[in-house]
Amino acid sequence: MEQKIPTYEEMRPASATTCSRRAFMRAVAGGLLVTFAGGAAASGLAGCSSVQSAADATILHKRTVTDDAGRELEIPTPDQIKNVFFTSALAQVYITCLAPELLGGTAAKFDERQLKYLPEGTKDLKYLGTLHNNGEIDRETLLKEDIDIMFSISGIELTQQNISEAIDLQNQTKKPCLLVDGSFDKIPDAFRFLGDCLGREERAEELATFCGEFYERVHSVVQGIPQDERITVYYAEGPEGLQTEPETSQHMLGFLEGGALCAAKCEETYGGGMTDVSLEQVLKWDPEVIISWDVDTRGGAFDDIRTNPNWSTITAVKTDRVYAMPNEPWAWCDRPPGVNRLIGIHWIANLLYPQYYDVDMVDVTEEYFKKMFGIDVDRDEVIQMLGNSYTPKGSKS
Repeated sequence: MEQKIPTYEEMRPASATTCSRRAFMRAVAGGLLVTFAGGAAASGLAGCSSVQSAADATILHKRTVTDDAGRELEIPTPDQIKNVFFTSALAQVYITCLAPELLGGTAAKFDERQLKYLPEGTKDLKYLGTLHNNGEIDRETLLKEDIDIMFSISGIELTQQNISEAIDLQNQTKKPCLLVDGSFDKIPDAFRFLGDCLGREERAEELATFCGEFYERVHSVVQGIPQDERITVYYAEGPEGLQTEPETSQHMLGFLEGGALCAAKCEETYGGGMTDVSLEQVLKWDPEVIISWDVDTRGGAFDDIRTNPNWSTITAVKTDRVYAMPNEPWAWCDRPPGVNRLIGIHWIANLLYPQYYDVDMVDVTEEYFKKMFGIDVDRDEVIQMLGNSYTPKGSKS
C-alpha cells in the first residue's frame, strides 16, 4: 500500500510558529520526509530552522555561517569546496596546515629551501597575488582557477582595512570571503572555524588543541619574567637592516610575546610596516640583541650588521648577539604575522631568557613541524635552521 506523506498542516507542531510552508516543502523535496511514525515524525520537524538548514545543504549545497566580523555569508557546503584562496600568505599558512589539498593558488613565493617543508605540489601552484602591503590579487586568474571560497585572516584583532578589503574582493569576484580573527589567543578558534567551513573538523580540533597548549606553554613563562630583566631587541628589516617596527606594530608582536622589549622608538608605518630609520638612531637605541632577516632567503643584513664597522659599537654586536630569524617554511616571528609565529615566540623566549625558559629548541621545533605540517625533520636540519641562535639546553642557565 502506498504510504501517504502528511501535509504541512498535519505535521506542523502547534509550537513551531517559525516553520514556514516553504521550509516544509524544501524538506519534502529533499527526501527528508520519507517515513513517518507518530511522534518521531513530529520531533523530526520540531525546530524548523534545522529542517531548513538540512534541506538547504541537501538541495542547494549552500549553508550560512557568521564570520568574525559578524557578517552572515552563504558559502558552499564542504563537499562542494575544491579550491580555496586567501587575501594574504598569513591565511595560506592556516590552510596549508589544515587542508593543503584544497590550496587553489599561492599568495607567496618560495625558494627551494622553503619548498622542502611545504606540501607536495606547492611549487606548481599559481601565484595569484596578495592584498598585503597594498598588493593586488589577479582577479581574472582567480576566477579561472575555480576558487570556491576565500579567507582573510588577521594577525591581530580585525581592522576596518581587513573588512573593507574582504568585502571589495568578494564583490569583485562574487566568491565568499570570510574574515577570521587570528590573534594569538584566538588561533584555536580560528582553526575550529576553518575546519567547520571546510569539513575538516577532526584535523582542525587537533590543530586547535595543539596551538592552544603550545602558546600557553611559553606565554605562562614569559608572563613571569620581571620587567627589569627584559632585554631590548632591534628588529632589523630590509637589505641594510635600517627598517624596523615599533612596539605598536603587529609585525613586532611576535617578539613582544616572546618577552622582548622593543628597542625602536619611531613612528609606525601602517599597513606594511617597515619604518625607515637611520643608523644614528639605532646607535642611540643601543639594543642588547638584534634579530635580522637572513641573507639567503630574504636578502637581509645579517652578515653586514656583524661585520660592518659602522655597527660595531652597538651592544648587540659587541656581545655577539646578532641573530638571523629562521624562515622554514615561513619566517618564525613575522611576515606573515600568522600562526607561524607560534614557533617564533618559543625561539625568542629561549634565546633571551634561557634561565626561565630552558628548553632544547631542536626538540620544540621537531614537535612543531610534526604537529603543524605532518613533517619529520631531523636534528641536523633544525640546527641548520637555528644557525648561531642555537644553544643546547642547560648551557646558558
